[in-house]
Amino acid sequence: MRKPILAAAVLLASILFFGATAEAQSPKSTTRPDFSGTWLLDTKKSNTGALTTRPDLPITISHQDPEFKMVTSSETSGQIKKHEFIYFTDGRGETNEATSIITSDPSSFKPEDLRNKTTESKTKWSGNKIVTRSRYRLHVPGGSFVEFEQVDEWKLSDDGKTLTQTSRVNVESSNTAFFPSNAPDKKRVFIRQ
Repeated sequence: MRKPILAAAVLLASILFFGATAEAQSPKSTTRPDFSGTWLLDTKKSNTGALTTRPDLPITISHQDPEFKMVTSSETSGQIKKHEFIYFTDGRGETNEATSIITSDPSSFKPEDLRNKTTESKTKWSGNKIVTRSRYRLHVPGGSFVEFEQVDEWKLSDDGKTLTQTSRVNVESSNTAFFPSNAPDKKRVFIRQ
């Protein structure tokens, strides 16, 4: 009687051990999307307003997780200039050329205002989206300030043909008498080329 119980216990332990090992070796589908490719802006599906770059200037993404590298192009005075941005989805943080600034007078903004400015950010996965967060501080006359957080989310469609970037600016804190409201989200939709 003792031998069959011992044999059954050994058999059960073997099944549990090999079953757990097989499950550990073949994890459930946790494949994350690969954003690599050349993408053109679809202006009809985007709501970026007047600051939209020329839609015929593609962005190129090279994505080998955790590195998410993007090359964009812009035109100034008839000259095409390339801009390279590198993000790390493991949250280590990165410093790139500035893509936006916070100003109290948007009508005075000129593209050259971004020259020689950088933005520090942190990038992580959130489900199947890549999310980058950066912080800005606007100094208001009289020693006051307003702090903002910009959140950029990159999401690939299920068929891999459409890439959507959603950007929002959230007011974090302010020591001014007024507390500005959050701006509407900006959405840029790109089509794979």
